[in-house]
Amino acid sequence: MAAPDLKTPEGQRAYRSELWRVARWWRWVGLGLVALSAAGLLMTRDAHAPLLGSPMGWLILAGLVVGWGLASVGIVVRTRYHKRRMAGWDGNA
Repeated sequence: MAAPDLKTPEGQRAYRSELWRVARWWRWVGLGLVALSAAGLLMTRDAHAPLLGSPMGWLILAGLVVGWGLASVGIVVRTRYHKRRMAGWDGNA
């Protein structure tokens, strides 16, 4: 299969829609976990206690690390898909 036709608005819309679906779960779950962890960080800040001195602090840190990891994996998968697709790969190998 040839690379997607990006010369027409319909082809651009179709490819944008196709690319939007690639690794969507990884990206959205990762960013959601980062947002929840950041909200938890803002709600639990105490000037007298260090963040990593409590189990909640470690949980927040783990949520940030895992969330950014998931989002990064989704971005890498989508980028690799785009590169292969532009080279003429049809998704069936």
